[in-house]
Amino acid sequence: MVKRIYRIGIAVLLFVFFVQATQQDKPSAQLVSLGTPINTLDHAEFSPTVSADGNTMIFESNRGGRWRLYITQQTKPDVWSLPQELTVVSNFVGPEDFLGGPCLSYDGKTLFFTSNRKGSLGGIDIWYTKRTGTTWEVPKNMGQGVNSSGYDGFPSLSADGKQLYFMRDGRNKRMTSSKQVCCSLYVAEKRGAFYMNAKALPLPINTGCEAYPRIMADNKTLIFSRYKDKTNTGYDLYESKLRGGKWTAPVPMSFINTHRDDELISVPEAGDIIYLSNTSSNNLDDIYKVELPKEFRPDKIVTLEGVVRESENNKIIPATIKVTNLDTKETTEVKNNETTGKYKIALEEGEKYDIAISSQGKSFESELVDLSQVKKYQIVNKDIKLKPLKANTSFTLNNIFFGFDSSALKPQSELELNRVVDMLLKNPSMQVEISAHTDDKGSEAYNLKLSQSRAESVVGFLVSKGINKDRLIPKGYGKSKPTVPNDSEENRAKNRRVEFKIVKI
Repeated sequence: MVKRIYRIGIAVLLFVFFVQATQQDKPSAQLVSLGTPINTLDHAEFSPTVSADGNTMIFESNRGGRWRLYITQQTKPDVWSLPQELTVVSNFVGPEDFLGGPCLSYDGKTLFFTSNRKGSLGGIDIWYTKRTGTTWEVPKNMGQGVNSSGYDGFPSLSADGKQLYFMRDGRNKRMTSSKQVCCSLYVAEKRGAFYMNAKALPLPINTGCEAYPRIMADNKTLIFSRYKDKTNTGYDLYESKLRGGKWTAPVPMSFINTHRDDELISVPEAGDIIYLSNTSSNNLDDIYKVELPKEFRPDKIVTLEGVVRESENNKIIPATIKVTNLDTKETTEVKNNETTGKYKIALEEGEKYDIAISSQGKSFESELVDLSQVKKYQIVNKDIKLKPLKANTSFTLNNIFFGFDSSALKPQSELELNRVVDMLLKNPSMQVEISAHTDDKGSEAYNLKLSQSRAESVVGFLVSKGINKDRLIPKGYGKSKPTVPNDSEENRAKNRRVEFKIVKI
């Protein structure tokens, strides 16, 4: 009887240990499988990267007998198209070569990945391919500015395209007890068309064994994996934020960490969902999603997107979108897609921006974007039409500001005025009229005088920058040429404007 009770007790303890061990392999959060056709029973799906809008996913799978990259589209919520092999990458890498770590750029035009294929500078390098329309170009090596003679891989590009984060080997650095080969996290800065000057991230990010960085759309929230020595938990996910130029102490993402390796996640621009790989019941990796707790979400952003066309023929034109933070004066430039005309930029809540869209041989369009009161993620669509530079072409200089009932230019007007200077310098024979307009408040005589003074203030600034006065005609129209009825404060603000009109080209 005693032996029987003893055996039962042992059996119960073993069962409890088995249940605990099983539970330790599962995160505390409720994961939702993406299901078919992405996940399969007989193969692994791993390392997802999603587009900014969350509707395109690229992942790696061994369903073809070796690791290859696949692309799928979310056609409606939680419904994904049949994954198609990204052959331009899969066929570029030999059957025996390593392929992994895909990462889509914020605008969806560039795909980065990791491989040791022929042509690598070191053991494993970072490569990239660009997309024109639906066609991906032959991949290219990132070059010596990023890749070293050792292991460089698993890249992540910031939303503004200025920084490329990745992992680099620790030159045979190993954890003392586990013998784990370790890497450190690096970041390379964009200089012109290249990324260079790769530097290791400082403490408290790099402490000994870090890997698989993912920078969020706010360019400030970094999620990465850290190997914990003297434990059985392998890699765990951590998050750190860039505050005042310094990284905060990394916080473990306990809601999702398990006793297996936790690595390689992706978060779309909205910042509310995290996609990841996790070991399924068939002991293979599948791709899941889970809601990202508020304490781990990136700072709120607003996405500004649209299409740039020419006004006369409605054709797609190549353009440059220049974004300037009015407080920090930090400037970012992005190009639109020359095939589709689409552009996409991420703006941070609480900030004010000067945004200018320009194209060679065309007018420019600018706008002041004030996000100081934004409290949630938004997508703002703004299509742009630019006019060809020819006689009688006119357009509004949106970002010129005066004091109340004054012709004194405000400091924030300088960015717009410098764009006018640049256009006039590039077109030395161009003669223009600088016209100022008011709303209907006040007498006709008062508004004529005020508008003339404002036009002359703009001309005075341009002359101070070296533009010949003979090329500039200041003209005040008062309230005689409204663009919209003066029936609301919003419309009156539209009528208070300065215009640029080409008299002779």
